[in-house]
Amino acid sequence: MKILQTDAVSFSFQPGLKVLDTVSFGLEQAEMLGVIGPNGSGKSTLIRLLSGILKPESGKILIQSKPIAEFRKKELAQKIAVIPQQTQISFSYKALEIVLMGRAPYLRRLQLEGKKDLEIARKALAQTDCTEFEERRIDEISGGERQRVILARALAQEPEILLADEPTSHLDLHHQIRFMRLLSELRAKAKVSVLFTTHDLNLASIFADKILILDQGKVAGFGTPEQVLEIGLISKIYRIPLKLVPAIY
Repeated sequence: MKILQTDAVSFSFQPGLKVLDTVSFGLEQAEMLGVIGPNGSGKSTLIRLLSGILKPESGKILIQSKPIAEFRKKELAQKIAVIPQQTQISFSYKALEIVLMGRAPYLRRLQLEGKKDLEIARKALAQTDCTEFEERRIDEISGGERQRVILARALAQEPEILLADEPTSHLDLHHQIRFMRLLSELRAKAKVSVLFTTHDLNLASIFADKILILDQGKVAGFGTPEQVLEIGLISKIYRIPLKLVPAIY
């Protein structure tokens, strides 16, 4: 069953200059989909469209066969959680306080979090191996730990779909692998469907069930890593001669 589907979605920031051009693909239940492509190919714009921040100029985005435009904001936030490429946190909140922010879609205006919300937040911290620093402030922990807290905040939303925009771009190799393994484990255990963008072809090939390749806003390939990570296609898209070597992860 496709939990998320796009049908010929196009988007432009300026008239006549398409960022995405008739993009169609589907995300299955409990599937992990990697989106790759050169800079400017439309990966981040796709995340913003799928999360409802932007609206397509043409085409359809369906969540469980329902047009995304028909969802109220809170209803959509209960379905989809987003890990942005960069997270700006203005105040020195504790890790637990940040994760509790993920409960906002379930609260009325000015309503405080209750016992159930606290239990869900602490469960999310445990799932992301963050329990030990729940009382530490966000500016007192490492970048890898901070990224796991942001993931815990997304999990506290109890989403069915998790969108992650280059979630490992600011992490070292160890934390990149650890973070992607964590996403994969959560997908398997919690049955959350995951769509992530990345520039790391190795990470995509290892952790994604399927890969969507974008090039100049168009779909250049869609299928399993074995089907689409073909040396000729990848060399053409990235405009550089490449050589396949075994992954070391």
